[in-house]
Amino acid sequence: MDNKLDRWIEEKLQDSATPKKMITNPQGNGNQPNQANRQKKKKNHAQNNKRNFQGAHGGQLAQSQNKRHYSPKTSSGHFKYRKKPEQGNFKNLPQNSAVKIIPLGGLDEVGKNMMAIEYKGDIIIIDMGFQFPDEDMLGIDYIIPDISYLEKRINQIKGVIITHGHLDHVGAIPYLMPRLNYPKIYATKLTMGLIQKRIEEFGIEKETIMRVINPDEIIRIGNFTVRFFRVNHSIPDGVGIIVETPEGTIVHTGDFKFDSTPADQVQADYDKIAELGHKNKATILFSDSTNALKPGRTMSEKTIGETLDQIIGLTPGRIIIASFSSLIGRIQQILISAEKWKRKVFVSGRSLVDNMAIAEKLGYLKIKPNSIHNIAKADKVPPKDALILTTGSQGEAVSALTRISLNDHKDIKINIGDTVIISASPIVGNERAIFTVIDNLSKLGAKVIYNKIMDIHTSGHGYQEDLKMMLDFVRPKYFAPIHGQYHMRAAHADLALEMGVDKQNTFIINNGDVLEMKGGKVFKSPEKVETNYILVDGLGMGDLGSRTIFEREILSENGVLVLGIKVNKKTKQLVGPMHIEAHGFVYLEESQDVLEQLKQIAKKHFEKLIEKHPNPGIRNIKEYMIKAMDKETHKLIERRPLIIPVIMEV
Repeated sequence: MDNKLDRWIEEKLQDSATPKKMITNPQGNGNQPNQANRQKKKKNHAQNNKRNFQGAHGGQLAQSQNKRHYSPKTSSGHFKYRKKPEQGNFKNLPQNSAVKIIPLGGLDEVGKNMMAIEYKGDIIIIDMGFQFPDEDMLGIDYIIPDISYLEKRINQIKGVIITHGHLDHVGAIPYLMPRLNYPKIYATKLTMGLIQKRIEEFGIEKETIMRVINPDEIIRIGNFTVRFFRVNHSIPDGVGIIVETPEGTIVHTGDFKFDSTPADQVQADYDKIAELGHKNKATILFSDSTNALKPGRTMSEKTIGETLDQIIGLTPGRIIIASFSSLIGRIQQILISAEKWKRKVFVSGRSLVDNMAIAEKLGYLKIKPNSIHNIAKADKVPPKDALILTTGSQGEAVSALTRISLNDHKDIKINIGDTVIISASPIVGNERAIFTVIDNLSKLGAKVIYNKIMDIHTSGHGYQEDLKMMLDFVRPKYFAPIHGQYHMRAAHADLALEMGVDKQNTFIINNGDVLEMKGGKVFKSPEKVETNYILVDGLGMGDLGSRTIFEREILSENGVLVLGIKVNKKTKQLVGPMHIEAHGFVYLEESQDVLEQLKQIAKKHFEKLIEKHPNPGIRNIKEYMIKAMDKETHKLIERRPLIIPVIMEV
């Protein structure tokens, strides 16, 4: 046993057996898995991977998990409407109080958009979305915003306003609403329909209060007056938000582009947006930065519809079109073309079926009677007469298109001569999965058309000229680019400078930063709000400093080594032979020799421990064996598996 290991034993035996409490970074930055942290983590892991159980992204770990769990109830309910907006008056409010604007998500990332606005004891929230996990977050379903700041102020929350129905803006609602005591949700009709479906799946529709808004109305929520303006996006019924206070006016665009020929034929509210600039109403503008690096204007949905119509008309065989289930306008264009070219339409994918049903019920999608057919009968229709709409445009593992590409779909089998159209662009991180699906479809004999080949998809986010147009319309005194990675927002800030916004009035902020607005002026506060990543894993929720995530990474890279140690309850002496079992650790042909060597090494280490420190605690034995065997496995075969000692007292 080397001296370092001896010193380590001495230190551990002197420590209390009581697990230490988690130390959380109050600034919230240490636990955010940005690119630099991930690269640093992988480098350290490759070099030494010492078993100190530090958080996978810099946070210090607890011995016990700080996970919060949510168990949905089962109930039924309906939308709850109010005939009149809530009334209020600024006159009787106390003075000398600034407006706080706090982004809780959506910055340095694409997803989990959420912002809190606080004024004189009242809080409103804009959006409540989730984010899909990075590749190294093994087994994680979603990432949701950290609402610890709001949980301490539950009674101050007056409402949640949703800009549109995409999951990166509404996906976290069923996870967060129960923890915030169900504040009222405000959203447009289609957006509310999509939210209703999600909360029904979680069984919380009875507790949730919903208020459907008309974009032309003015509502009063606590100490705030809220107005709306329609925007074009890749889903209908999207709105931007204007929040008025005596200290100034906040304009939040939501996700937007300017499209003179939108698929749903509903124009953006150009007059309302321009009025903000003409009357110098906008104190600060928060604007979508997703495509701030792309020059020009975003392509119109009309162009995409015309391209798809040409393909549908000229393709001799069966057509399979994969797209986002939320692209209601795109789906409408496809249905119109299918009818024009006399093709029967079949739909595969639960989210697509659900969204089409909701959109049709609410009047956002027109489906003629008997125009949608049972997917089970798709193979019985001549290929030239069939068109299949499906999910899976992002290569999702369990999506319909992925199952089709693996020849594992119960109703759809690829035939030579089929044409597959992927009418979507890859979300960052999904490229590999999408091209795997494309390869598999090609091997089965399909012709695959995607956006790099033809213009069959357009973004719902504005390019540079769209963003400059918004800046020109609104003419804000202050500007803060939101929704996107830092480089996207920095590019958007440069556009603002071009459009006349003073550099000192532009804020490139991070999640948890606090902007304050008072007397028509905006400044950055020294205050910082905690914004850890909260991971959703099944029904469990916890922060990224979870030992579970770190152990999953070790398992995926190096396997697991289980030590079975039977000891005398009183003397802690070894009773019988030591057992050892490994999975994903060494190749089968060499495993027996390696495991036999490790068994003898483990026995020597255990006996050495008992010799130097008689009657150690079970916890001390486990920690020592982990430390010792981690070093020995690396020395023997240069691998560091997850080591699990199982101590049995007899």
